[in-house]
Amino acid sequence: MNPFFLFFKRFRKYSRNHVIKASILALSVIIYSVFSEYYIENRIPSSGIHNLFTSLWWTMQTVTTVGYGDTPVYGFHGRVNGIIVMVLGIGSLGYLMAALTSILIDIRLASRLGDKMATEKKHIILCNYNETTKKVLEKIKNDGIDIVILNDNEIKETNEFTFIKGNFLRENDLIKAGIKKASSIILFSKLEDKDSMAIDAETILAAMITKKLNNNIRIIGEILNPESRNHAINYMDDIIIKGDVSSMLIYSSIMIPGMPEFFNKLLSSKSIMEENIDNNYKNMTYSQFISEMEKNDKIVLGFRENDKINLRKNSNEKINEESYIFIRFY
Repeated sequence: MNPFFLFFKRFRKYSRNHVIKASILALSVIIYSVFSEYYIENRIPSSGIHNLFTSLWWTMQTVTTVGYGDTPVYGFHGRVNGIIVMVLGIGSLGYLMAALTSILIDIRLASRLGDKMATEKKHIILCNYNETTKKVLEKIKNDGIDIVILNDNEIKETNEFTFIKGNFLRENDLIKAGIKKASSIILFSKLEDKDSMAIDAETILAAMITKKLNNNIRIIGEILNPESRNHAINYMDDIIIKGDVSSMLIYSSIMIPGMPEFFNKLLSSKSIMEENIDNNYKNMTYSQFISEMEKNDKIVLGFRENDKINLRKNSNEKINEESYIFIRFY
């Protein structure tokens, strides 16, 4: 473990304990001062302290070193007691301020080192930071989506997002990343000097652990070897085979020149959308529905069946799905 990280863990425990102690000490001094000064000065007619609230007012002036002077203390014993309160009050308040300052430092260090609990809800967790993760973040950072990054090492470029230091194979680290409140998790493959099947096995295991912690979360997984797909399909909602999409785009470029650039523009335009099928259209056939949508400048691409999207079909069968994917042209 990093020596600085180990020091930080000890510093955090130390600071939390001392805030409690400092708070108890400061409160004890205030309570002692209020009751003792009232008991001593209340019997002196010329004194300014004749009720507990006035004694509290005098105490707060004294321990904070404000000293308005509107509440006089005349008795010898009252003044001796006041000296004691001044010394104890300044010391306890200074101790409390130092402890609170250490907590603020702790928060800043925790944010930087990723040793904290994510507070986001309905967020997306990105596991393992690499060049692909960086590109995904560039795409979604302006969409107003809360992002939590779970990574083994500190990331300097993620000030805009919540960073949690940890491993996607550890339950505690996933819980720190807010796995139980997250809407989706993306499991990027760890770039290590291992066999691709071994790396995929870790990613699939992470998906299994994720399902155990939150059965309703959407899991998107990246795998390296196409042979791992059959093992991953039971635990991931969407599977991305690294390099698979690239090879298909290269092939399409050979057959239809310009196709990769066309797909890039299409995906970047944000013109692909999804909508629920209105009840007025649910008794229609696929052909009727597609024709009706085209009148509204919507080109239907497919229909969603649970977590799967099926390509459009011009048939006389009645629509069974709840939503459809389309391109809208303005």
